[in-house]
Amino acid sequence: ADFVILPELSISGYLQESLSNLESKSISVPKSDIISEFLSISKLYSNTIIFGVAEIENNKIYNSAIVVSKGVYIGKYRKQHLTRYEQQFFVRGNDNMIFDIDNVKFGVQICYDTWFPEVSREQLLKGADLIFVLGNYGGMNTYNILHTRAIENNIPIVVCNRVGEEKVGDIEAKFLGKSAVIDSNGNDIVALLEYKEDVKVVDIKM
Repeated sequence: ADFVILPELSISGYLQESLSNLESKSISVPKSDIISEFLSISKLYSNTIIFGVAEIENNKIYNSAIVVSKGVYIGKYRKQHLTRYEQQFFVRGNDNMIFDIDNVKFGVQICYDTWFPEVSREQLLKGADLIFVLGNYGGMNTYNILHTRAIENNIPIVVCNRVGEEKVGDIEAKFLGKSAVIDSNGNDIVALLEYKEDVKVVDIKM
């Protein structure tokens, strides 16, 4: 595959016992063993990988998506819209950039960002041909919203959502899965299984 997408916070997990516990799982970007490992993988397979981490910088923690390609660190996107739960741990990002790899211009969003139409619109106006979304959601709302974003911007969207369960204290989360590739008309090119691990390679025409 030319592009490999992993879920939101795929390295640290979503639910956190405490801020100090999250700090212990946060990484510096781009200098960390985890990023070095992904750099090696992307070089080995000559592809681009987008994955979610808890990023720490100047004692602040961000919910970030890291982009590496063919052994090179390309950049990062920090989640701009945090849920009430996430606001206990993370600082919001401000930059809504797009990336350009092998003449494919794309935006990156993280889960709840997709609920706010201006994020996608701004990425489109900056020249994005495609939007990648890293997810950690349990219900259908985000999945449904993504189809609206594809239609209103006439742009394909790829979402990778987590599966599995987490429990911390009295908080329990069950993640939907159902990762999908959505065409610019809002139709599923492919939608993967609910609540089960699945993977598929899909060709996207833009």
